[in-house]
Amino acid sequence: MAMDAVEASYGYMCGTGYRQFEEHAGCFAEDCTKPVKCQSMAMDAVEASYGYMCGTGYRQFEEHAGCFAEVESQKEYVECKNAASSSMNDALKLRVESSDIYFERLCSIMDNYLRCCRPLVYDKCGKSAWKLVSQITIDSLHVTMPTCDVNRALL
Repeated sequence: MAMDAVEASYGYMCGTGYRQFEEHAGCFAEDCTKPVKCQSMAMDAVEASYGYMCGTGYRQFEEHAGCFAEVESQKEYVECKNAASSSMNDALKLRVESSDIYFERLCSIMDNYLRCCRPLVYDKCGKSAWKLVSQITIDSLHVTMPTCDVNRALL
């Protein structure tokens, strides 16, 4: 992927896309439902990852976006991603049986995926890029799967 395309995509994601999310989330959370206070895991998850990438982590993500795109085009990374996708499809079958088992399996899949991609990102993009991936992953998982511990895979 050309660097201009990466920058345009990232610019849209953190510019227009995230701003629209914030506007709609604000409407949902404040204007439209003032008498009702509720928690939305989906909105919290988006805020946890994109809030950092489009906020305080913006410059750091912008610095590494091109390298991330290069890694994502590597055969080895595609194999990591495909293995995780296949495992997630299998895990969906467990969701009907038990949400606890389902989330344990998702955590294991995430751990395997991170172990698979870590050397690719770390070797190609460097320590600070992997640290960014780690921060975003931890922030997101604390919202979506708070008991999932992938710290060893991130080290």
